[in-house]
Amino acid sequence: MPPQNDVQNRFVEFANETFLDYPELIAAWEADMGKIYDINSDDFQPCQSLKAFLVIINRIAMEHSLNLQEIDEWIHLYSSEIRDFVIPYIQFEDSNNVSPNQNIVTELLNQSFIESGSALLYHKLRDTISKNEFQIKTEYPTALINEKTLKATAQVRSEGNALHLLSSEEIDQWKNLTAQAITSMDDLTADIFDIISILWMRQASHKDQMINFHTDDALNLRQVQGRKSIEGYQSAYRKKERDEIMKRLAALTTIWIRIERDKLKFVDAESNEIDELEQVQFNPLFILDSVTVAYRDSQPVGIYECKIRPGELLANFLYGSKKSSGLLALKTLKYNPIKQKYHKRLARYLSWQWRIRQKGADYFRPYSIGGDKGLLNVMGIQENGRYGSRIKEHFENILDTLQQDGIINEWKYLESFNESMVEENKNWFHDNWINAKVQIVPPTEITVQNNKEYLSLEMGESEQQEMNFAAILRNMTKKETAASEVMEMDVTPENMKQTRLNRGQKLAAVAKEIGISHTTLSRYENGKISNPTEENMLKMKNWLNKL
Repeated sequence: MPPQNDVQNRFVEFANETFLDYPELIAAWEADMGKIYDINSDDFQPCQSLKAFLVIINRIAMEHSLNLQEIDEWIHLYSSEIRDFVIPYIQFEDSNNVSPNQNIVTELLNQSFIESGSALLYHKLRDTISKNEFQIKTEYPTALINEKTLKATAQVRSEGNALHLLSSEEIDQWKNLTAQAITSMDDLTADIFDIISILWMRQASHKDQMINFHTDDALNLRQVQGRKSIEGYQSAYRKKERDEIMKRLAALTTIWIRIERDKLKFVDAESNEIDELEQVQFNPLFILDSVTVAYRDSQPVGIYECKIRPGELLANFLYGSKKSSGLLALKTLKYNPIKQKYHKRLARYLSWQWRIRQKGADYFRPYSIGGDKGLLNVMGIQENGRYGSRIKEHFENILDTLQQDGIINEWKYLESFNESMVEENKNWFHDNWINAKVQIVPPTEITVQNNKEYLSLEMGESEQQEMNFAAILRNMTKKETAASEVMEMDVTPENMKQTRLNRGQKLAAVAKEIGISHTTLSRYENGKISNPTEENMLKMKNWLNKL
């Protein structure tokens, strides 16, 4: 029998060639083979995949009368058979390679809203990625971001951001991996953009800090169910689920950002002609190191795990004095990137808008439905009157789902929109509905958190500590106290809705507290029930005037 180290090296070499798409397998086999040879480890049981490998090797040798000592001469002839036998044991075992972000991800999963980037550049880049607005007619697929306060260019480039790859063969493999990146720009890629940024913001102590990223981190934060759970952290994911994440992480590494600056002017001393050159800042979106690339059938699939950080430009908006962050609903990441892509886009947009509206507490300003700045355009839904009823219903269902999932508190059309016009006017879609506006109320988590942050900026720490609200209340005069007492309120749709909003309660919770159905309360608040039963009126009155 060949010496121990020779056997280990040969097995590992064979595994590298045969199981390229399972990068976590090699380290597990190396560790277990070392323990098998340990004279004090007679009772040691290797991982299931290594057991399966040894079983199939032995079976092949017996069935074909092959000598195990001459394994080098025949093992590769049976690589397909060995692979087919071993793979099921890899899938259910998933090795011992657990992400170092396990605790952080588990903490984030216990929150309804998590801190995410909210700068204009961040939001526009994410939107560009989700809708794949890159033009492919140029040498590099290019997207232009043109706002009043921001002019930027994003390009997809397959070279230059692979410093960790040293050999020419690895560089060729990397280019092969990223060559089709433009086809992977979608809402799932936008999710990965958010997830990496969220994890980095949570851990970074300086702008150049690298963090570990594992495909399982993204699958956990997207709340995809694995086949194993370690203290709440899912693992043992299927190949397809991991492939989708790996492919999109690779795509993100190809994006470079260019911020337009003032033009530089050079004057030719002889001809006096002026030559204008653009002064630009050109940065990779993310910088990588220690990359593990997964393969299948000798072809690179994507990045299994790596160390990563935002490029210098993006890092400025996620860390330090220029940091701009808001709260993103965790359920945004959970929505299906194909079937619920519009839910994702609207949830991201509202998160960004609420951060903008924080300073003036301007949360109730309505949103337009149609137009360049309207919600249909935000979601990427075309204004096609031919399918007016379907679009309107889809739009309302999206908002209803966001409300049910707690991403928004509630929504409603402004009074200027009359539902009856839909039946009376054949051109209602373009004449009426597209020009209507909706009010979208953020959840209490958003308004409370944003107000806390704003107050901490507006009011010094010592001033906050000295302000004793209990003392202020105790010092109120009897006259002031009497004046502040609430008169008994009448039950009206307006009073019910406004009181509920003032108390920061969701419609479903209030309906349960009152003892009526969610649908009944919703229809009453929206004026669709004009004469509630006496029993329901009494229940609502008791709730409305409770202390």
